[in-house]
Formats: sequence, C-alpha cells, structure tokens
Amino acid sequence: MSTPPRASALSRRSLLAAGASLPAAWLASGWMSEEGLAAEGAGRGTLRVGLIGCGGRGTGAAMQAAIADPAVRVVALADLFDDQVASSAGLLAQALGDRFEASRERRYVGPGADLDLIGSGVDVVILAGPPSTRPAHLEAAVAAGLHVWCETPAAIDPAGLSRFAAGLEAAESKGLVVASGLCSRFSLPTVSTIERVLDGAVGTIRSIALHHDGGLPWWKPLSATASCEEILERNWISSRCRSGGSFVEHHVHALDRGLWLLGDDEPVAVERVGALEAPAADHGSDVPSAVRVRYHFASGVILDASCRRSATPRGSVESVVGSRGRADLLAGTIEESGQAPWQADRCQPGEAGGMYQAGIDAFLRTIRSGAGEVDRTSSATTLSGRRLLRATGLALMGRMAAEGRSIAWRGLVSPSQRA
Repeated sequence: MSTPPRASALSRRSLLAAGASLPAAWLASGWMSEEGLAAEGAGRGTLRVGLIGCGGRGTGAAMQAAIADPAVRVVALADLFDDQVASSAGLLAQALGDRFEASRERRYVGPGADLDLIGSGVDVVILAGPPSTRPAHLEAAVAAGLHVWCETPAAIDPAGLSRFAAGLEAAESKGLVVASGLCSRFSLPTVSTIERVLDGAVGTIRSIALHHDGGLPWWKPLSATASCEEILERNWISSRCRSGGSFVEHHVHALDRGLWLLGDDEPVAVERVGALEAPAADHGSDVPSAVRVRYHFASGVILDASCRRSATPRGSVESVVGSRGRADLLAGTIEESGQAPWQADRCQPGEAGGMYQAGIDAFLRTIRSGAGEVDRTSSATTLSGRRLLRATGLALMGRMAAEGRSIAWRGLVSPSQRA
C-alpha cells in the first residue's frame, strides 16, 4: 500500500498545539492541489462529514477526510465545550476553504451535541470524543444509517465493548462501513516488518514483548472556578471513567500489532506481573502509572505487555522472538539465523504521519466502492472496526487482570468477531 504524497505528519494530539500556521503550510505545499483532487473526485457525489469531539485528533481526522476525497464536505461539529468547537472550526475553515461548510447553526455544543449532530443529515461521522462515549455514539450513528470512523479504543469496560460489538453487527446488516484509527495498519515500515515475520522470517513465533514507557499524558490546568465535571471532561485522558486508563487508551495500538502477528490465535489466560503503580503525584490523574501483564495464547505463544507513563520515561520496546530469529517492530529490523540482517525502508522526515491519512483514504475508498478487505467471515464493511474490537478486548483483559479481576476472551469477543 502507498501513502499519498499529500499526507501530512499529524501526531495523535499535536494538531491544535501546532497553531493556525499548520493548515496554511499544507496548502502552500500543494497537498490540497485543486487539479489533483478534481481528477480524483470526478463523478463522485458529496459525502457530508460530521465530527464529534473537536480536539486535535478529531480535527486532524476531519482534515484528512477532506484531503482524501475532494467530494467530502465537513458540515457539522459537536463538542461539550464551545471553545473546542470554535478552535476546530477556525483550523478547518483555514485549511479546507469551501470544503468546510459547518455554519454556526451546525456547530453543536453541550451534553446533547453528539445526538444533534448525528441527526443533522450527515453521511459520515468521526467519533473522536472520550473512549467512554464511543459505544453509544456508534450505536446512535448506525441507527441513523451513518458510516463511522472511530478513534481508539472502542470502549473502556466489558459492557461498553459488548455494546460496540452489537453496533458492528447492526452496521453489517445495513451495509455500513465502520473503520478504526488503528493507524499502524497503514505504517509502511510496520506493515513490511510484520508481513515479513508472517511469511516466516523468524520461524515459528515463540514470544512477543510490547512495552511502552513514555511521558505523562497531557493535563489542562483550569481556573479555580472550574467545576469538577469540567475538569474531568477536559482532562478525560487522565480519568479511568473516561479513557479506561493508559493501558487501554494508549497501549491498544501495540496490542493490535500483537494480534496482527498472531492472526486468529486467542488468549486463554492473562496474569498480572507485579503490582499496579499509583498515579503520578500532582498530576490530577486517577490512572495507574504502570500496568504489567502476561498473556498466554492457545498456540503456546507468550505475550508480555506493559504500559508505564511518568515524568521519567525510559523508552519503548516491541520485539518478536521466533524459532530461528527475532524482529524489532519499532526499529523495523529482523535478525534471522544464517541470514544478513534486514531492515524495513524508513519513513523520510515528515512522512511518519502518513499512516493517519492512509487509513482515512482507505475508509473513504471503501464507502465509495462498497467493497473493502474481506476476512473469512465476509465482514467487509466492518473488518477495521472488528480489529479495534479485538484489540480493545485484549487491552481490557490485561487491565482487569492487573486490577485482580478476570474475564474470559469469549466473554468479550465472540468467534464471529475475529479479524
């Protein structure tokens, strides 16, 4: 698969912090070439896109949708907070020009803003609110007959995951496309490394290690008069009841890479490794600073996973050990017995964020064509959504084990929901 040359390097949450100069830079670079987009979009009907959750990732996804398809119009915005909607509208208007059509009457604010947007006549909705909201948003969007782009993770608890699974079943019955923000599925170095491992480069996989040790999640200081509810909602990433915790919210991408390597293999057990670490002091978070678990799979593969976030990050490790070699997923390298070391082609400066654009490109192509990737359950329209369901389920199993609770895989993800 190829990354469009117009795709920009957007990190998950850096877009708003980059300020108003970023969209202007995109336009100046030719990523929004009218001639190129017109040629690509000839004969296509308009797709009206609405955005729920006007933070950096949501705003970036809306921009990428317009970049991906010249017949896309961003026509509605929704968020709990007016300043979030206003900031997103400013960036989108500057970047997209007449492809941004969300008039003030179609900028919804407050507790009912999400449902107002879903009922506003859009064709596609981007779900970028806190993870706790995604099962209900998917359910409402599918009931309204909308295609859905859903950011990660799918849910924060087993009840939410069951609701999300039901939403996917309903989407399939209606022929709706549900895709997810599991962006490493479109990262060229990652794809080439994992495909080589799946082709047998390291032999039979014995173990996988997925360890993230990064900095603290963002925290937005608010005035002394801000209510507890506003503090929680504006800093949802640091709240278990909104984000599900870092192991679920952040590590879901790494766990998806593990499942990708293991195909349809199922976890049969998960155990806690060490104790939960208390939240970082003075950060306002109730999320444990570290979760460490070990998964056992039916094939005998052991997957060790941990996610730690602190003021003293130590770096991350993602490795695969096989019967005749090993792979480093982050470096994109493979060492195979008796063979010269192999390395994936690396992204050039500015290209790493192309995976975000490529994912949304594929989503819109699937909507247009009515046919996407098909797994053996023929889940063409929701395959990407089902991958998110499985990765979120694995993350929930791990977090619950770390908390001293357990749940069976079959209690989270049914056999028909493999990816």
